[in-house]
Amino acid sequence: MQRHRFHEIDLLRGIACAMVVAFHYLWRGQQADWLHGHAPGWLAGAAQYGYLGVHLFFMISGFVIFMSAQGVSGRQFVASRAARLYPAFWVAAPLTALVAWSFGSTLFGVTLPQLAANMTMAPHWLGVEFVDGAYWSLAVELHFYIMVWAALVLGLLPRATWLLAGWLLLSTLNAVRPIYPLEFWLNAKWAPFFAAGVCCYLIREHGPSLERCGLWLWSFCLALFYVAVAPWLKQAGAEASVQSAVVSAALVSMFFGVFALIAFDRWRMAASRWTFWAGALTYPVYLLHQNIGYLLIEAPGWQALGFWLRVTLTCAVIGVLAWALHRYVERPLAPRLRRALAGAGGLRLATP
Repeated sequence: MQRHRFHEIDLLRGIACAMVVAFHYLWRGQQADWLHGHAPGWLAGAAQYGYLGVHLFFMISGFVIFMSAQGVSGRQFVASRAARLYPAFWVAAPLTALVAWSFGSTLFGVTLPQLAANMTMAPHWLGVEFVDGAYWSLAVELHFYIMVWAALVLGLLPRATWLLAGWLLLSTLNAVRPIYPLEFWLNAKWAPFFAAGVCCYLIREHGPSLERCGLWLWSFCLALFYVAVAPWLKQAGAEASVQSAVVSAALVSMFFGVFALIAFDRWRMAASRWTFWAGALTYPVYLLHQNIGYLLIEAPGWQALGFWLRVTLTCAVIGVLAWALHRYVERPLAPRLRRALAGAGGLRLATP
């Protein structure tokens, strides 16, 4: 199972990334007055739900990260995760800051102490803002990795269903009454998505059971609450939020349905260029696209160009930068970092 490459998961990574990029370039940038061109109303209306790509990322992580923790030591797990995340990040974060400095941006300006804190990927522990707003999700991922690592070194992975039940219980309590420490340290708000991915892995690996399917259904109900019901209640049931709640719930239901197909082995994809590049470039694109993209789209020398041409050119630039980051940073440095951290066992590790 660990050696199998889930090409369908790679495709989902690409879809999730495209959703987030569309959200930022076609909706979020305009709402925050960072971008001044506009997409057609129907397209902007669809792009506003692209933020749910992050929720899809968390489901993917639940599946893949729990899979990567099977049959390895705590040190090997740390090595594989660090090698996956840090080489590209250590280049992307300074590059993002450099672009902001070169443009003289006040909106996305970065101080040297801020950049130094960001290099840990945990500036939020120090009360420091992220170099790029999109990096908040990396902090959530990092907390999940720490939780999986703790379960691994304590020998609790065989009791995953009990751990998931406890986590979902905390998430349920947080849904009734939000508790900041639970949301911050234990990802209580995001637990349904990570837990759903873990459940799907367990079903795929060990087969369905009442406990696994029950936890998956619990995750689904909680995910719908956090995505659709809670925002609707917060807005006192405004008519616009009703439509938003329905669409958000439909998209999340689609995510869960796709993962159910993977869990029950009803959807497999063969390797292809599409799945390869979706898997390879998603992380670099995610790291580079937001602040650099905003600055490029609004670059003074490009103002004479139409909005769509500027967005297209920006996507091309981000794509080239992402390819370079993958080719010249991730590919050569990730294996070396993994071996250095894992010791003798590092050569046997694969990084999903």
